[in-house]
Amino acid sequence: MRAGTANLQNIKGNTQAVGRDKVVRLRFRIVDGSSGDLLQYGDDLFYLHGGYGGAFPKVERAMEGCRVGDRVEVMLSPEEGYGPHRPELVLELPSAGFEGDVPEAGSAVDGELPDGQSVIFTVSAVSGDLVKLDANHPFAGKQLAFDFEVLEIRESTDAERAAGFAFDGMFC
Repeated sequence: MRAGTANLQNIKGNTQAVGRDKVVRLRFRIVDGSSGDLLQYGDDLFYLHGGYGGAFPKVERAMEGCRVGDRVEVMLSPEEGYGPHRPELVLELPSAGFEGDVPEAGSAVDGELPDGQSVIFTVSAVSGDLVKLDANHPFAGKQLAFDFEVLEIRESTDAERAAGFAFDGMFC
């Protein structure tokens, strides 16, 4: 069966609308609103709708009432999305301070901020004897354009509502 045919069957067979306590499966694209660069794409994102924290509030408001097959575009400012880029979350450390091999740019490193808070850093650069670490979310400080397509909607389970998130892959 072709993917397009399966989508048509889902549209005809599912008359539910996105609302509180519904589990929603989305196809999505995230584009940098300033540069137009594609930042992320996926076709299997699940979230529990209704203020559980699985989606940004502005996204949830835009998704409310949507049905399978509907598409929604939402623009988020940094404050509505992943927050501003915080320079205090960027550190430069001597490469000699790393046990074993010096990590490569793009790799994740467990670490600690000067205030003692544990965080996961991304190695943003390695030059000479310095390693630059960044604990900001990669999309922090960016205006983001989200494009969503609703693929499936179902009732959530008691366990999902108690946990506060959707269990991936639970669609029948």
